[in-house]
This record gives sequence, C-alpha cells and structure tokens, in this order.
Amino acid sequence: MDPYNSGNPIGLGPRYRKPKRKYFAKLFITLALILLPIGGYIVYQYLTSTQQQASVNSVQSLREVPTPNLDKARVEKWNGITKKVAYLTFEDGPTALTPDILKSLQEQDVKATFFLIGSNIGEQPDVVRLMAKDGHYIGSHSETHDYDTLYKKKQYVPEMLRVQKQIKQLTNHSPLLTRPPYGSTPGITKSIAKEIEQAHLRVWDWSIDSMDWYYKDSAKEVAKTVISRAEDPVEIILLHEQPQTLRALPAIVAGLKKKGYQFSIYDEDFHIPYNFAKFSNL
Repeated sequence: MDPYNSGNPIGLGPRYRKPKRKYFAKLFITLALILLPIGGYIVYQYLTSTQQQASVNSVQSLREVPTPNLDKARVEKWNGITKKVAYLTFEDGPTALTPDILKSLQEQDVKATFFLIGSNIGEQPDVVRLMAKDGHYIGSHSETHDYDTLYKKKQYVPEMLRVQKQIKQLTNHSPLLTRPPYGSTPGITKSIAKEIEQAHLRVWDWSIDSMDWYYKDSAKEVAKTVISRAEDPVEIILLHEQPQTLRALPAIVAGLKKKGYQFSIYDEDFHIPYNFAKFSNL
C-alpha cells in the first residue's frame, strides 16, 4: 500500500494534515505577537506627530493673524492676504497749494507724509501747525534744496537739523525722517551717511515717481502713472505740491484703493529702510 494514501481512500494527499494546520496557526499567532507592538508604536508616533504639527500650525496661524493697525508701517497678513500700504509723500512745501491739498486729503480721509523746506516753513507757520493737527507726518527736506551745498559741501545734516528745529518749534515734535533733494544717490556718500546716522536722522527715497514734474498739464497722466506702477506690498509715492498733483489726488486715492491699498504715514517706531544708496544704517 502506498504509505501516503494509507487510511485515505480518496487519495487526496498525505494523511497528516492537522499537524500542518497547527503549524501555520502558531506561525500566524507568533507573527501577530511580533507585529502588534510594532504597529502600535507606528500608530503612536503618527498620532504624536500629528498633534505636534497641529500645535505648530496653531502657533503659526496665530502669528499670521495680526491686528489690522494702519498706524503701523509693517506689512502684515490678514486672512492670508498681504496688507498693501501706500505712503503719499509730498515735497517742497508748504506752498500756496498746501491748504487745498490738506482739504482734499481730509475729504478722502487719507493721511500723508510731507517733507518741508526750511525757507517755506517761515512763510506759512499756520499751515504747518494745521498739517500736524490733521495727523500728517512732517519731515525735513533741507533749507536750500541745492545739490552742491547739500552734498559736495556736506551740508546735508546741518540743514536738516535746522529744519527739524523749525518744525519742533511749531509742532512740538522733532522729526527724524528726511527726504534727500534729488534722491539719495549719488549725493549721499558713506561719510555723509555716517553723519546722518550719528545725528539720529533717517532717509526715505521713493518707490514710485508720480512724474508730476513732467506731466505739468495732465493730472490724468499723473494719476495713471502712480496707479499703474503700484504693485508691491509697500509703495512710497513721490508727489510735489503742484496744481496737476492736486487735481490728480482723488483719482490716485481711488485707484490705489481699488488695487487693495490702504494709506498710512511714516512711523518712527517702525522704520522701513528705503534709500537708493542702500545704506542699511539709514
């Protein structure tokens, strides 16, 4: 008799099947006992990692939800959208047009930053006081506005300090911010920059030139230039106290608002370095 078919009349294989099933059962139980703690450890690590990531995301989300404070100059995010801030800066005042510019800004509920010339301040002290009362920032724009005097003869700091003193007498505030006539380059050298730093003054150029000095007969072109060039989260806009600028002002404000910009004045407590010379100490 075939030993593999003994006791198995239908001849379906070896006679000892039950012991083989027990072997596989024991093997399965053994593997389960080995894999169970490993699986538990993996699940534990996953849950721990998920909780830690959720905690990090929570902290990050709290940091990314600032208080919408337009009095501060820093660029912030609100519900994931970067806050866009425009700084309207007027040079060469005060002039005969300053009261009308102030009135236009008041009607539009917008504040601006004015850079004044020393010789003009003495002619219109009441306008300077009104400017401060309305909540605008007043900075220095030199006494002479003369390139050679300011830069070649290195009179930048002395002139700005004297203008600062004039503003202090009228507004009770000594402004730190200055606007270099003709821009900071190439006039402000390293040595002048060091003098500015030692005097605790600061420098602001501009990111957008309105070209109001060029488009003397077209307020439309002035407004179009400003609005079309406004792209970055922070824009410092160069304006002059000119008739075409005054006429363009409502359109400039409306156009920038439509592009998502809000308006602010320079904040001495949160200085944004911006000068063509790229001096980090200014």
